Amino acid sequence: MTDKKNPGVEDDEVMITSSISDLEKMLESVEKHADLRTDTKFEKFFLPALAVFSAIIIGFFVVIYSITLDMTRLANSMDPDMGGNMSSMVKSINNLSNNVEQMTVSVAYMQKDFQRVNKNMNIIASKLDNLDAIAVDLTQVSLKMDSLEPMLINMEEMNKNMANIQNSMQWMQLDLNILRSSFSKPLRIFNNIPML
Repeated sequence: MTDKKNPGVEDDEVMITSSISDLEKMLESVEKHADLRTDTKFEKFFLPALAVFSAIIIGFFVVIYSITLDMTRLANSMDPDMGGNMSSMVKSINNLSNNVEQMTVSVAYMQKDFQRVNKNMNIIASKLDNLDAIAVDLTQVSLKMDSLEPMLINMEEMNKNMANIQNSMQWMQLDLNILRSSFSKPLRIFNNIPML
């Protein structure tokens, strides 16, 4: 017999209560698992990123420190007379700029002179065109000179003949000298005669 004050628990109610308690357990396990996952995400991503960022900052510090040391060494190794040297270098550069200006003016004059030379060359070129006619005249003269070649041969033969005549005249002069000397000795007797 069933008690009316304590009604009996039905099967559906038992199942609902058991399913709720199972859900609560499952939610608790999910929360624990989520807490673990957030810890692992923090450890996986944030801590390595923090380590890399700190390494980069340390590297930048080392680079800046080494650059600072190099700059101090460079400043210590500089010549104390660099100011005077720089002023003399500025003066030299000013002189160089003045010389470059003078060179520019000279180049402008040279350009004008070259333009005049170009005009003169054009005039000369126009006059050289007339040399073709002169060349034709010279070829005609050379042809006429070729016709004079037999005359030159005859003149050469005449020169040879004149040389032979000159030699003959020299022999004749020698002969006349001998003849004169041969006549002068006997005729000296006649010169000594007082009546003559």
